[in-house]
Amino acid sequence: MNFKALGGATMALALSITTAIAGDYPDRTVEIIHQYGPGGGTDRFIRAIGEPMQEATGQSVVPISIKGGGGVPAYVSFLQRPANGYTLVSLSPDDVINHALGRIDLSSVYPLVRIQYDQGMLLTSKDSPLKSLDDILAAAKENPGGLKVGVTGSAGFDDALVGQFNAEAGIELETVPFGAAEMVSNTLGGHIDLMYEEYGPTRGLIESGDLVPLVLFSDERLPELPEVPTAKENGYDVTLGRWRGFGIRPDTDPEIIAKLIELFQAAYEDPGYKEVETQSALQYRSEFLGPDEFKAFMDSETEAFSKIMKDLGY
Repeated sequence: MNFKALGGATMALALSITTAIAGDYPDRTVEIIHQYGPGGGTDRFIRAIGEPMQEATGQSVVPISIKGGGGVPAYVSFLQRPANGYTLVSLSPDDVINHALGRIDLSSVYPLVRIQYDQGMLLTSKDSPLKSLDDILAAAKENPGGLKVGVTGSAGFDDALVGQFNAEAGIELETVPFGAAEMVSNTLGGHIDLMYEEYGPTRGLIESGDLVPLVLFSDERLPELPEVPTAKENGYDVTLGRWRGFGIRPDTDPEIIAKLIELFQAAYEDPGYKEVETQSALQYRSEFLGPDEFKAFMDSETEAFSKIMKDLGY
């Protein structure tokens, strides 16, 4: 028996099977694990980018929320799933912070694409006595630690941003972690003084007048909120933004990875998604990044957040 010929035939058969599998991908639902609650910015993002992908493939893209544990359980759950392209993980600054703090190891994930780059703000209830950035600064200096700011998660991006703002402004705002929905209800109910969130998830409540944005963390004012000043224009250089992208297991079939990149880029350019992007004021800083650019961006973010968290005493 010619074992060399048999081995070559076996390898050729395996390759043809793999290629066929990749060519049929996806033939069922693709799940994207994230660490945030339903209804928040990340959950809404996954649903929005998933719609044109579903139209293109006939298969659903669904968010899987695994809350708690500072995002670690969500990441561990992702690593426990097969490397078959049907489970992705949402990546954001919170994951970079967890990596910088030694909670997770991002070398275990392949950075696939970055799609969004948002800008957030501090908002309050329409019934709050706080009416401006000056009011926040005055109240915080009069009663250090007295103003409570709702954030999503603990020791993550929101904490880092508020901590950086505290350091820049010489004040002490205290953060209180919530899920997205609970944070909004507690702000509207007056149980906390402020909340940090992006424009997209709060747009409806801003337009209704129930939530009032007081300061924006970005390089420039948003055209949608021309009266809301930036921290930077007031002398506080805080412009961090929440970006969103996706990762996959590094040992996933390269053809499936290539297919996913193609699908995500097409979804990013889809008119329906562009409308969602515009509605959430995401068009100003968002830029599609493929694996190489995304990896370089994440490396720079790791360096930046390592310093910020160290300065904050973590």
